Amino acid sequence: MMMFTRKSAFRGFQQQQMEMGILLPPDFPSFLFSNHHHLTTSTCTKKPSLPQNNGGFVSNNSNDIGIDDAMASFYRMIHMNPRPSFVEFGKFLGSIAKKKQYSTVVCLCNQMDLFGVAHNDYTLNILINSLCRLSHIHFAVSVLSKMFKLGIQPDSVTFTTLINGLCNEGRIKEAVELFNEMAGRDVMPNTVTFTILVDVLCKKGMVSEARCVFETMIEKGVEPNIYTYNALMNGYCLRLEMNEASKVFEIMVGKGCAPGVRSYSILINGYCKSRRMDEAKALLTQMSEKELIPNTVTYNTLMQGLCHASSLLEALELFKKMCSSGMLPNLRTYSILLDGLCKHGHLEEALKLLKSMQERKLEPDIVLYNILIQGMFIAGKLEVAKELFSMLFANGIQPSVRTYNIMIKGLLKEGLSDEAYKLFRKMEDDGFLPDSCSYNIIIQGFLQNQDPSTAIRLIDEMVGRRFSADSSTFKMLLDLESHDEIISRYMRESSQIRKMK
Repeated sequence: MMMFTRKSAFRGFQQQQMEMGILLPPDFPSFLFSNHHHLTTSTCTKKPSLPQNNGGFVSNNSNDIGIDDAMASFYRMIHMNPRPSFVEFGKFLGSIAKKKQYSTVVCLCNQMDLFGVAHNDYTLNILINSLCRLSHIHFAVSVLSKMFKLGIQPDSVTFTTLINGLCNEGRIKEAVELFNEMAGRDVMPNTVTFTILVDVLCKKGMVSEARCVFETMIEKGVEPNIYTYNALMNGYCLRLEMNEASKVFEIMVGKGCAPGVRSYSILINGYCKSRRMDEAKALLTQMSEKELIPNTVTYNTLMQGLCHASSLLEALELFKKMCSSGMLPNLRTYSILLDGLCKHGHLEEALKLLKSMQERKLEPDIVLYNILIQGMFIAGKLEVAKELFSMLFANGIQPSVRTYNIMIKGLLKEGLSDEAYKLFRKMEDDGFLPDSCSYNIIIQGFLQNQDPSTAIRLIDEMVGRRFSADSSTFKMLLDLESHDEIISRYMRESSQIRKMK
């Protein structure tokens, strides 16, 4: 009896592709070509191990569907007599897609085509979604073209999936064009379609265009949902247009769409960034009145706003309130508070907060260490900063380029030019390439510490690495040009300065 082995069948398909001279990714949809080929078979003395549930199909209860099991189950379906309808094949593909096994879905769609199993809009929508999830948007668009050629009418799900895929790839213009084509083909966009466009346009700062999409949505009789309103509000908040954001909030409430925690968090974030802290705090009170429980993001947003507004005591009170409400602070919470404490010189309180964090079994990450090291340098506590830097390696925490930049800047500020230079060189030995910021920091430090010769060597090295002087470095060079002979001569003769201009 001729049987398909689970692995050899898939390899056979790949082998045929090579024999045809077509070098394609293994998940490329084969039915995009007009020529169809049959899969080779091989004898098997041992039956493949198949899931026994659901008449030999892969069970929906399976948490991990491997390609081998999926293929074996697929071949079981292929050899049934009578063969299951494309509806059953669609359900089968859907069950695998729900497990996020997108590569397997694409591979099985190839096999469906090779075995002559007809596709319909449902199976092709699953395929398009899988290709989009795999970031193969160009292949997904090709599937849409094939649908038109086969006379299969794409529906709102087809277009919405593709529009979302294009937006995720940052191809906004093409997404809008596809949206317009959708209308031209008399396919009505749904709430999800409109919301995707509103959201991506807002995130790109194209709030006026997003508002036009929103108004078109209402004209077409498509009801916005909470996600649509949130997206538009967020767009206005990102531009600090709080009056417009507030109007959208009022429209949402007026339409009977109850704002959620995210809605309030968006507005609170906008008011905090606009330094309108009274309105931000009033919204938190309003949440309590409406029995909406603020989440960690809400608290973090308001705490950060209070810290930036130099209302550190209020931020700490809010932290206590957060903890007493049963809401667990995260690393972001602690980084906000530690940053506020360090910048305002409350170093003992910062170290106490770090200790309490560790008691909660939360280990600090590199972001927190960077905040603490920088805070110690600002306060002139050189030895504590160096000790914290050493602790990174002892605790197995990987420093970042920013960590080295903070250390180099701090050492230079203390006049320790040699030590800063050694760390700058060690940085690269440790596998961290200096960036533009690194070079500008060390050049400025050597200029401030009256070592123009070393600064000039570093400028040449920086330009050789295709980095440029920032405005602060350039201003320092111009200021020194009038009374420092070395800098003056370098400014007159060097082509590097002309490059930096």
